[in-house]
Amino acid sequence: MSSTTRSSTAMNGDEPPRKMMTKQSPEISILSLPYDLLLNCLARVSRLYYPTLSLVSQKFRSVVASPDLYETRSLLHRTESCLYLCLRYNRDYPRNLDTYWFALCRKPNRTVTDRSSGRLFIPVSSPQLRPARSMSLVAVGSNIYRIGGDMPSSSRVSVLDCRFNTWHRAPRMRLKRSSPAASLIDGKIFVAGGCEDPSSVNWIEVFDPKTRTWGNVANPGTETRPRAEVRSFGIGGKLYIRGDEDVVYDPKEASWNPIGLGMDMAFAASFNHCVIGDVMFLWDDDREFRWYDFKASSWKKLNGVEELPNFYGYCKMVDHGGKKMALLWEGYLRSEYVVWCAEIALEMRDGDEMWGNVEWLDVVLSLKEPFRMFDANVLSAMA
Repeated sequence: MSSTTRSSTAMNGDEPPRKMMTKQSPEISILSLPYDLLLNCLARVSRLYYPTLSLVSQKFRSVVASPDLYETRSLLHRTESCLYLCLRYNRDYPRNLDTYWFALCRKPNRTVTDRSSGRLFIPVSSPQLRPARSMSLVAVGSNIYRIGGDMPSSSRVSVLDCRFNTWHRAPRMRLKRSSPAASLIDGKIFVAGGCEDPSSVNWIEVFDPKTRTWGNVANPGTETRPRAEVRSFGIGGKLYIRGDEDVVYDPKEASWNPIGLGMDMAFAASFNHCVIGDVMFLWDDDREFRWYDFKASSWKKLNGVEELPNFYGYCKMVDHGGKKMALLWEGYLRSEYVVWCAEIALEMRDGDEMWGNVEWLDVVLSLKEPFRMFDANVLSAMA
């Protein structure tokens, strides 16, 4: 029988066709991926998951700890706002020096609901950096700067690199300072006060993180330089300082001027506040959130946050990505001291109304030792 006949017979069903052999592809594990491909995959994952991913394998841990990962995240525009918390504990409860700083991450094996976030604070090692009663902390890009001292005064500047949660030193200030005011304006850190001599020409100085150098700032009059603690904040490219007189500094014009009638600096600096974009928010004595409308020169109520639970302790708020606010407050739950956190999306409506939408709230830290949110610092870095 010819091959043509055999083929025809098989097609007619007289002889079953021969079974074709198929070659199965081997299973591919993500652990077997080349380094560059795995790097590209993890760069697209939120940093909130990195502590958990580090537990998967040595290879994952190596990628998460690599500078290449954060360069790739930057190139892919995947950097995100990362929340950090620094606590001070009651002196009657001594603590290990490594458990003052915390970074927010995702909880492994946690089901996320409409009201919970699946997030928690994990410790960040901070050897020999015990928090002072009043520290000056400023977040710039992926770094958090710890400036000066409390008692005694210091010119030291320490930096927390939030990409790897490691500390290093930055150039010292020109003067030793105790609890100075520090604010960020156009990427530079302005540090004022806290020095022994209020008449010093270096009463205020500025640090450029890009060049890692300290520079001069035109000083205000000596009447603006109190010996007591100085308060400041940056908004709209200008530095606001509260002293014996409230003044504002314009770096572009290198000029000092009295604060106008609309912005009540004493009112703003006396309450917990934060600047998000070019808008200042605060939590006042009436237990309401307010924002300052520069056009109307008045403080207005933040709408839409009435669903937040009543909290009677102190709270802290911080810019969380430019269009959101992270709000933290203390509580006591099931015999533990806890930190609550809410993420609030902000939106301007009708040109003169600010609205907030509570996207999630949850307990993000539970401790046996008492602490005060009043003495805590909350910062947001990009990494």
